[in-house]
Amino acid sequence: MSTRESTAHRRAVAQRDALLRAMLGPVLCTAPGELRMLNPYWGDLGARFAWNNASFPPGGVEAFGSDVPEDLAALLIELFENAVPEPNQVVTALARHTPCEAVDLLWMLATERATAQEADVLAGMGAEAAALAERAAMGQAPNWPADATDDDEFLVRLIGELTVGRAETVSTQEKFGGRPGGRRVAVLRLREALGRLTMAAPRGGASAVRLAVRRPAHAAGTQFIGDVLAYFRQREDLGAGAPIAVRVADALDEGARLRSSADPWLVVIAHSMGGNIVYDLLSHLRPDLGCDVLVTVGSQVGLFAELGQFPAVPAPENPAQDRAPVPKGIRNWINVFDPVDILSFAISPIFAAGEDYRYSTGRGLLAAHSSYFRLPSFHRRLAERIAALLPAERHV
Repeated sequence: MSTRESTAHRRAVAQRDALLRAMLGPVLCTAPGELRMLNPYWGDLGARFAWNNASFPPGGVEAFGSDVPEDLAALLIELFENAVPEPNQVVTALARHTPCEAVDLLWMLATERATAQEADVLAGMGAEAAALAERAAMGQAPNWPADATDDDEFLVRLIGELTVGRAETVSTQEKFGGRPGGRRVAVLRLREALGRLTMAAPRGGASAVRLAVRRPAHAAGTQFIGDVLAYFRQREDLGAGAPIAVRVADALDEGARLRSSADPWLVVIAHSMGGNIVYDLLSHLRPDLGCDVLVTVGSQVGLFAELGQFPAVPAPENPAQDRAPVPKGIRNWINVFDPVDILSFAISPIFAAGEDYRYSTGRGLLAAHSSYFRLPSFHRRLAERIAALLPAERHV
């Protein structure tokens, strides 16, 4: 959602690709390095705002009645369900009760500012940390540092359990010049994440907090609505020749062409509006296309099918029994939604095939929709689900 070319977008793509390569690569390829990934970008063909999003409500406007104060700390209370822990014990508190959440929170913050090279190392370490956290959640990881006294001790002990890049120097002292090793930089990023957690606290008055929280949500929401309108307007006017449809279809064609004995499977992972575009292509605009696995994440395919936006989906005579057809080109379909993500919807009550899976990002209403691919636990579970769908033998 709200995908536009920028340094932040390029960094997010690099971080996502690194996690996919680290966790999905071993499932799909004879060697993780063989995994070929395509990221068709269509944001330049989407919505444009004639007044540069000037409709965002500004501050300093006279209130129409009473103003209700809000406490941003309530978000932390919701996350921990009780009292907010001490600033230097946020991750430690999570590690005791929800180990996977502790790893996800650390790596999400650490990768926000990481370069593509740093993201690769963080992804490898994150894959190990996520696996350790899952074992800890099942009581099968005696070395999980849940008894750490604070976040610093927790991080030191957690890093000590990870083998990725262990041969490198792990000192956290910056060198004056020279290029530090990958693991060393990853450790610095993780320590920086702890610092940001410690410093995080609501600042300013309630009105300023509300505006600060709403601004990114407003920008993302209006961009999403605009892109929906832009895509369906293009589709109505130009059909399969619509610019956005052509760009995504070209990537699907290229993905099929790149199949090899080392990388034989075509897996399409579509987020948000991307899921609607891929379904529309495979079911109507380009039914000659296909994939081994379609993964829709935080998407609205079920909703748009109910609203009659897909020509391939007939209105049901009996909604309790009738199911919409699934394109022949989709051999397997996984749909993932977060219950608190208001832009994610289920497919199994609508379509004749496809599996719904619930996944909690733990990020709340404002951030859930954009958080799936930033969390190591999501990639680990995705790899497990896809591995269960694909046959053991490899073929082209």
